[in-house]
Amino acid sequence: MDRFITSYENITLWQITRASLPEVARFVVNENYKHHKSEKIEIRSFSKDYTSVLTEENAFFDYSSTIVAKNGFGDIVGTIRITHWNHNPHTLPLIKIFGNEIVNPQKLLNSYYHLWHIGRFAIKQEYGNNGKLFKLLMLYAISPIFKYKEGVLLAEADEKLLRVMKILRIDAHPLSKGKEYIGSMTIPMMVTKEGLTEFMLNNVSMAFDIRFDSGTVQLPERVKVLEGTHNYPFGYWAHNKDNRYLHI
Repeated sequence: MDRFITSYENITLWQITRASLPEVARFVVNENYKHHKSEKIEIRSFSKDYTSVLTEENAFFDYSSTIVAKNGFGDIVGTIRITHWNHNPHTLPLIKIFGNEIVNPQKLLNSYYHLWHIGRFAIKQEYGNNGKLFKLLMLYAISPIFKYKEGVLLAEADEKLLRVMKILRIDAHPLSKGKEYIGSMTIPMMVTKEGLTEFMLNNVSMAFDIRFDSGTVQLPERVKVLEGTHNYPFGYWAHNKDNRYLHI
């Protein structure tokens, strides 16, 4: 059963279990095609992309936290997945799509100590207009990065998403020209923890009750509750009721 994280206005956020991966894969592929393909969707092409996404998500699951947003009817209206790559034996999606020369994971680990990847970011069109769901999903996805003093995030995004990131003060840097992938022109990008910090500080109050104390940013009050009442990606407070801190 998916684990409840939080609610915001008429949206609830959930950390999914493996059993929900097929539903997530269908949503991601369907939304990518609806956003980027004007012509009628070919069943064969859709089926191939769905199988590819589902296979990859099954492989990454044990190293990831996949978060979905649901409306009042329980339908998925948004998804995002964050993967910690330090001990992940699988090939990075960027390398699969763009080749071995696009990035050197070991060099990034040597420089930033923690390597992350965000993927499967999709929002149902009618829920994406005001930007709130984008911010909420992104806040919860990137928050594990702030457990550590340093880190670097890799992702694939289309040109529109890159523009939105820049507007929201996410300092993302394209690594090469784009390539067609799951119905859209996809661009590889990289952003350091430092490049995420302004976005986090500007929007953190949407998701977390943050207190600024002696230059340290505490994790949200809603996390500091009895174990089992709320759930949080990457188990920030599993087996520990003490306060935790975000390194910002």
